[in-house]
Amino acid sequence: MIKPLLNGTTIPILEKVAAFSERRHEVLVGNLANIDTPGYRMRDLPVAAFKEALAVAAERFQSGGAGGATVSKTGASTHSVPTDIDDLFPQTLYRPSESVPQNVTFQDGNNRSVEYEVMELTKNALMQKYALQVMIAQMSLLQAVIAERP
Repeated sequence: MIKPLLNGTTIPILEKVAAFSERRHEVLVGNLANIDTPGYRMRDLPVAAFKEALAVAAERFQSGGAGGATVSKTGASTHSVPTDIDDLFPQTLYRPSESVPQNVTFQDGNNRSVEYEVMELTKNALMQKYALQVMIAQMSLLQAVIAERP
């Protein structure tokens, strides 16, 4: 009963953003923890692939792709095929791989860049904070509707 109510909002998409940014935070912090480890190669999640999946999910949400009726350009009502949001965000998006070096590789085989890692960590934290704030606002609206408050 609650799932259709939540699927009518952007909460499932925001949940994926929060989960991705949490996993990416772990990877970036691991990079900083191993900054002086000889031979350690910096890792990251596939941010570009996640952004593509996010764009597809947002497009489907806007066009009513959660299984509802949509109106085509000709004005005819069409029913889109329901798509589970988990299908758009495969587990491969949450697996870290070696990131492309942003600087010169050092003699010890490490491709470290403290400045780059801290910048990415900050951007990631801001993305997660934004997703959580929007989710909190949407949950507050749902709570007000359920409680029948203005």
